[in-house]
Amino acid sequence: MLTKGLPRRSSTYTSGRFLYNEQRRLEERRVNFNVAALKYAAEKHVGRAKITHLRKFAEGGFNRVFLLTAEDGFEVIAKAPYTITVPKHYATASEVAATELLRSKGIPVPRILGWSADPNNPVGVEYIIMEKASGVPLETRWFNLSKQERHHLVTSLVDIETKIFSIPFGHFGSIYFKDDVPSNFR
Repeated sequence: MLTKGLPRRSSTYTSGRFLYNEQRRLEERRVNFNVAALKYAAEKHVGRAKITHLRKFAEGGFNRVFLLTAEDGFEVIAKAPYTITVPKHYATASEVAATELLRSKGIPVPRILGWSADPNNPVGVEYIIMEKASGVPLETRWFNLSKQERHHLVTSLVDIETKIFSIPFGHFGSIYFKDDVPSNFR
């Protein structure tokens, strides 16, 4: 499936180079999808104005991240996993479940607006559509903060980590919604 309507850089990995087998490593990180279908999915999940713009926003270790903008200026994030991201279905399902668990515990994470862990959808890839986190990257502000402001910020981060580590788990591993795991693994 070709990613029509987007510059080639939007579907290819551009954050680094590989010393060995570079073409293969780049191909593993290519994300081809139906742009119109992703815009439509975002419109449906968000329930707002028409999505008029989609651009590559970032590249993570496992996902390509896109910024989608509606005609009223509202912005959301769409994430699509690289072809090498495994386990298929479960990586996306677990990310959604973990994010929702954190939100339910009061951890400030973006709200999941819609998702599909099945690549056989109109978009053609697994995806997550979520709120765009507000604010600016810490790296752009850190060196301009006073010692007191840095201390306050780090204390806030420690408070969040304390909440996360206080969540009881009976097992270790990934977390899923019940319906996303076969009954013999529940």
